Amino acid sequence: MSKLLSIIIPTYNMEALLPQCLDSLLVDGALEHIEAMVVNDGSKDGSLAIAQSYRERFPDSVTVIDKPNGNYGSTINAALPVAKGKYVKILDSDDHFDSQSLLDFLTELQSVEVDIAVTHFTVLRADGKTELSKYNVYGKEPYTYGKVYELDKVLSDGYIRFFLMHGLAYRTEMLRQMNYHQTEGISYTDLEWATYPLFVAQSIVFFNIDLYQYNMAREGQTMDPKVMVRSVGQLEKVTKQLVEFADSHNFDTLSSERRQFLRQYYLNRLRVVCKCHLLDMPRDSFDAAHFSDLDARYQQVCQSFGLGTIRLYPENKILHFDAMAHWHRCHRRWPRWFEAVNSLCDRIIKWLYVKFFR
Repeated sequence: MSKLLSIIIPTYNMEALLPQCLDSLLVDGALEHIEAMVVNDGSKDGSLAIAQSYRERFPDSVTVIDKPNGNYGSTINAALPVAKGKYVKILDSDDHFDSQSLLDFLTELQSVEVDIAVTHFTVLRADGKTELSKYNVYGKEPYTYGKVYELDKVLSDGYIRFFLMHGLAYRTEMLRQMNYHQTEGISYTDLEWATYPLFVAQSIVFFNIDLYQYNMAREGQTMDPKVMVRSVGQLEKVTKQLVEFADSHNFDTLSSERRQFLRQYYLNRLRVVCKCHLLDMPRDSFDAAHFSDLDARYQQVCQSFGLGTIRLYPENKILHFDAMAHWHRCHRRWPRWFEAVNSLCDRIIKWLYVKFFR
């Protein structure tokens, strides 16, 4: 039986949160349109039993794939070839959807033919605060919700710097035609989910729907800045995969608008890894020799793809100092006092941004 939307749910030791995740999907009005695909990635707790109990209760809406542990990418690779939905979206098992927003999303999907559908998402923080994330710039919403745009136009407008997994759904057949495959065995491969389709997709739509509820409160969450710093080696590997993918897809076959966007996007991906090393990593964990080698490789990538120069300015836009330029001059990080001042400015600007634009 075909479905409108397949929702891939990678699951590893999530027995405490998986019921909330599934309950948010399996609501009246959605059951006939969705396929909730729980991919159990070798869990050692009761996750598989929970998933199977939901399949028994909702046999037409829940499927379960049980496989040995292979990390995040392997769950997507296992589900995508057998997904029944016209569109496909990922939902991590420690997160959930807003149920009413899911119904609204399904209604909207029935009225469009599009490669990429983008929705808002809410970040749920450990202190109980929430933050709504939209694809806008300082409160400006440049696109008409529900209108299908050519992707080249959106990428060339300059409003979108990057996409995140939580806001994305794709046309399933498009992913299959491009032989979409995620790297297995490491984390952060959701970056591939947000990147590779940009090489082939032709159309995009934005919906004014707050669908994905992104749980940043769980201890050990991979996007926790402290976890990212500890796992920077995996982030480096995924970034290497992104570069290799771009290298195998000749930029000359893309439009000039898309090439320009992807150059800026890739430059930002390299910048994120450099930021982990030069700004976020505890000083006693920083390996100058390793970063020197990494910097040399990234400079070669920039030259090969015409990306320009990696610059690492503070995100607060107050202190206009380039950490990469400082590294190239002195081969060391900023002084401790400057890092403390920069961190304080970052927190102030972040608070102001959320206060006035979110």
